[in-house]
Amino acid sequence: MVAQYEIRDKVLEYIEMLAMSPVKSFYPTAVAKYVNTPVKDIFPHLIDLVKVDELYLKWEVRCPGFDCHQTIGEVDLNQQLEREELSCPRCGTEFELSEKDIFPRFDFNPSYKEYIRRKNAEKKTQTGIHPSTLRI
Repeated sequence: MVAQYEIRDKVLEYIEMLAMSPVKSFYPTAVAKYVNTPVKDIFPHLIDLVKVDELYLKWEVRCPGFDCHQTIGEVDLNQQLEREELSCPRCGTEFELSEKDIFPRFDFNPSYKEYIRRKNAEKKTQTGIHPSTLRI
């Protein structure tokens, strides 16, 4: 059993690494794979980052078609989830929206990404590596 503080540190390490890249959003499964821990153990740490506005939590609607899984749109789970008929623009599957068709996605707050980049550039400058020689 891995301690929660170890999981938190690995989650933060991964988030900072992604923040330095062009990536704008990611799925909790990617973090779980990096940390080598189930999603249920990393999700609370991601939610903590949402609470302080470093990340935004979005909910994607995906096609339930066996070979499709196209992202169709987003829903706001703060509102009542309406049972509506949807049609996938890719494969044409028609389905009634339900909880099983909704998946979490985390988006970076752009100002947080900029903060992480500045922080890492300052670190490099302090260690004698000039930021202009770095490729991001």
